[in-house]
Amino acid sequence: MNKRVTAQADDRLVVRDVWKAYRREQVLRGVSLQLRPGEILGLCGANGVGKTTLLNLIASIMPADRGEISLFGVPVSQHRPYRSVIGYVPQNIALSPRLSVRRNLLFWAALAGNRTRVQRRQAVQRVVELARIHDVLDKPVSRCSGGMARRANLAAGLVGQPRLILLDEPTAGIDSESRDAILDSLARLREQGCMILMINHYEHELERICDRIVTLSDGRILEADLDAD
Repeated sequence: MNKRVTAQADDRLVVRDVWKAYRREQVLRGVSLQLRPGEILGLCGANGVGKTTLLNLIASIMPADRGEISLFGVPVSQHRPYRSVIGYVPQNIALSPRLSVRRNLLFWAALAGNRTRVQRRQAVQRVVELARIHDVLDKPVSRCSGGMARRANLAAGLVGQPRLILLDEPTAGIDSESRDAILDSLARLREQGCMILMINHYEHELERICDRIVTLSDGRILEADLDAD
């Protein structure tokens, strides 16, 4: 790899020729893509084509069978530094339903490395503003509407101030007000220089918020956007 390509790779997410199979089923077949700071990439495709699998590989939740993944020049195999700048927002609500939204966020703030009470409170306050969830902070998650629960779920993924944000259907099945709030939050994060990779079935939402949209089909990106050299 020449110096020019290396320099470019240092400021982006690079996924190159990634393969993944479950037992005998080949799910991903040489997927390549890239993402730069201040950019939102939409990932679409039919159910079961491997979108969530790809997100899990990028999040370092599971290993690829073949291929390369790096973030800011750090390979996915270096788990601690690689994961330290990632925020992952799964499709399922990753919050305790019995705890208040505030207590959930304080817990995630502690996991993100905020050691003191003041640091944790400040981290929570940042994401509360971003996700617009002031009104439900002291409610148990189980008593929040579906839209507010998803906004709290987004806040939990952002509490560590990640530079790469991975979202799996963040607006699925919610009201239009919460959908707008989430999309507006993502636009603000892009302005702050974050990289965002989002799975979404709603084409109009992808067109509204994304800089680029790619489709995954039969384990491949239909139009690869990563130079081969």
